[in-house]
Amino acid sequence: MSLKYGMLGLLSKWDATGYEIKKEFDSFMSIFWHTHLSQIYPELSKLEKEKLINSRMIPQDGKPDKKLYSITDEGRKELFQWLEAAPESPNIKDSFLMQAFFMDNLSAKDVIFQLKYYQKEREDRLKKLKQILYEKWQLIKEGNKFTTRILMSSVVLKRGLEQEEEYILWCKRTIELVESMEHLWNVEKDNGVATVGDVTDLLYRYFEVEDEEGLKSRFNSGDFLE
Repeated sequence: MSLKYGMLGLLSKWDATGYEIKKEFDSFMSIFWHTHLSQIYPELSKLEKEKLINSRMIPQDGKPDKKLYSITDEGRKELFQWLEAAPESPNIKDSFLMQAFFMDNLSAKDVIFQLKYYQKEREDRLKKLKQILYEKWQLIKEGNKFTTRILMSSVVLKRGLEQEEEYILWCKRTIELVESMEHLWNVEKDNGVATVGDVTDLLYRYFEVEDEEGLKSRFNSGDFLE
């Protein structure tokens, strides 16, 4: 997905200014896409040159005129072609997981600190998403109108909430795992080697299985464990 289709999608149901589009990306759409204001206006200009959107100036009393954007028939056609195309496999970019992958270079205490810090960030994000959901729901009740856009945005928000909850749980369980295996750092510091048997029970608990068969089943194939 690109910023292009996000904008066309927003303008498919209502006309909006660049600022209003940015507000949507900062609230509801932040679940799946992040953008800066410096990206919004160049993209709008590009879409207008491609005749996918139009703009018109709206006079305002005591304020500068504002530019309102609307989708064109060609833009709507482009949007529908994208919506009906086969979904793309996600290109995952998670900077914290990249950091976590190499945190064996840190001390166990520093690893735990980083995990706790990131857990707090995700908890704050979850709190923000829940607030957005509550505010949107109040507006829906006041308007007493339920649309297909409200329906589909609600299911996306639910997935966003689940993602944050899953991430927070992962942080908590990983903190517990690192705390229980803190001795590994000391072993390696002394140029020693821990055995798999030393940590098997802890790993079973972390992956929520009872034994080797459970671990094989969890990963759908035990070939790599043979």
